[in-house]
Amino acid sequence: MRLIRHRADRWTVGFTAAVLAVQLALFFAVDRLWLAALLVLLFQPVQAVAIACNHYQHHRPVFFSTPANRFYELVLFLQTGMPPYLITLHHNLGHHRHYLEPEHDTLAWQRPDGTPRGLAECLWRNTVGHLTGTVRVGRRFPKIYRRLKMWTAVGCLPLAVLAWLDPARTAVVFLLPMTLALANVARLGYLQHAGLGLDDHLSASRNVESRLYNLVTFNSGYHTAHHLKPGVHWSELPRLHREIRGAIPPPLRGDGGSAWRATQESVAAATAGAGTAASR
Repeated sequence: MRLIRHRADRWTVGFTAAVLAVQLALFFAVDRLWLAALLVLLFQPVQAVAIACNHYQHHRPVFFSTPANRFYELVLFLQTGMPPYLITLHHNLGHHRHYLEPEHDTLAWQRPDGTPRGLAECLWRNTVGHLTGTVRVGRRFPKIYRRLKMWTAVGCLPLAVLAWLDPARTAVVFLLPMTLALANVARLGYLQHAGLGLDDHLSASRNVESRLYNLVTFNSGYHTAHHLKPGVHWSELPRLHREIRGAIPPPLRGDGGSAWRATQESVAAATAGAGTAASR
């Protein structure tokens, strides 16, 4: 009997299981708290890829079985701070539906006056306001919102057990990375969209074409393709990107470093443009 819908998801599930194994080893096997904290911080560039696994899970569930999907999402919650159905509300319904409408987009990289927020402001707003943004969307989708609240409570049970065993170690090994993951989600969203146009799907997202980056992030760099067809499996995004690549403006295609430089240039240009429009 097949458990997994798509063969490629053996990689994402295997990665998630490996991260969980490292988390448990850091919690139970590393005696000194300062050493556990150091190892947790060093592990973050690897653990951050769990964000991609959780993201794709909420677009294309990995398992045929609903209970298996919820269990998988609970494991990912311990790695990313995002429980089952949070991404459904905040990202799928709050961002994907409205990323060309900044007044409704949960990423909120643009201020009400049309000027783009800086990275620090966007990080603060999205990390601290992640819950309030989700609640705002959840009120429009009460059935999904109820599921989110229920599964968040379920997800907190293992954290409560771990905290009972060792509260300081729970904070270091689990709660700290969860908070960092929320900030990292905001950082990624900012790099992918801030300062870009809002009239065309092909010019509203930045792409990272580095083979290494896409290898280690399960093709997260092909962001325009993902927004055009969010239901396409992550393993098929390179093909879709190749099909539309010629229609994507060249400045929105590059490596990781050029994406950050392009973000800075786009934000500066958008700020200047908004200021000029306001002075007319």
